[in-house]
Amino acid sequence: MIFRRKKRKASILDMSPLIDCVLQLLIFFMLSSTFASPKVRIDLPESAISEGTTQNDSIVVTAGGDGRLFVNQSTVSLDRLESVLKAELEKSRSGRVVFRGDKGSTYGVFSKVMEAARKAGAKEFDLAQSPEEDRKAPDGK
Repeated sequence: MIFRRKKRKASILDMSPLIDCVLQLLIFFMLSSTFASPKVRIDLPESAISEGTTQNDSIVVTAGGDGRLFVNQSTVSLDRLESVLKAELEKSRSGRVVFRGDKGSTYGVFSKVMEAARKAGAKEFDLAQSPEEDRKAPDGK
């Protein structure tokens, strides 16, 4: 007796819905990560002499007028500033720390940041400022 087997249908998994979901998730995470970096709007003090104080390899410490501190766009508390600067200085070749402080930030914050940079081993400590001619209005006021 001859038994006939039924032909099995080849199971085909449709991958297009899965690919659509993965691409949508990829786009979502790419867009959300670009908007997630903290932006601090500060009003730098003016100076008649302005040098290019920020270099590619320098570590930028930003102090906002509200007292918040940022190290290279990452929020840091004043207590952890020294350890974060030490870790960043180990990665940096120049050993340079640039302080960007708002006009409204206090001298005490500047002093504590400078002290933390010295303890962390910074070789140079610079102040960022905006040039006077950039701050003037077009009518000269």
